[in-house]
Amino acid sequence: MKSFTTFIRAFREDERGSMSIELLLVVPILLWVFLSTFVYFDVFRVQTNAVRATITLAELFSREDVVNSTYLNSAQQVLRTLTFEEANPDYRVTVYRYRESDDTFRRVWSRHRGFGEALTNADLADLKTAGRLPAMNEFDQNIYIETRTQYDAPFNIGLGPFTVTNLEDLTFTNDVVIRPRGTRLCFERNDGTTICGPGS
Repeated sequence: MKSFTTFIRAFREDERGSMSIELLLVVPILLWVFLSTFVYFDVFRVQTNAVRATITLAELFSREDVVNSTYLNSAQQVLRTLTFEEANPDYRVTVYRYRESDDTFRRVWSRHRGFGEALTNADLADLKTAGRLPAMNEFDQNIYIETRTQYDAPFNIGLGPFTVTNLEDLTFTNDVVIRPRGTRLCFERNDGTTICGPGS
């Protein structure tokens, strides 16, 4: 029994090692740390670009008086360029006003490119309840811009069920409310008629 105890103590205090074995143990960890750093840096880069692109898109629309389908398609290409995406990112633009008589926000017009359905008055009511829409004058209009950018991670660095680090299907959704530089922003239909708001 004494020899076994001596063997265990000697094994515990032995500081000799094999460099190849240590390298085999450490390299996968170092490689994972390097790839994780790269991916997380890339995530924040794409997220920052998406926010800046949304603000730029809002500025573009705010400087116009009338837009049409061609303008909306071109705006999507601008958004794609600013976000460095291979596929077209989605966006939706909604012009709305405030109706003081019943204290509600009312849609003037809403168009989208790949963002699902147009925004409705019910959606505006939900946004108001959530505090997402600022107070405004009854005679003004606001432009509500929403963008959606898909992120595809170059590497899967997830740790399975232990932590949520899977970045394969990450989507960045941003929105901005901006006031038109002019009095209002109208939409020109394909038949030449325009939607500008009450009385149009």
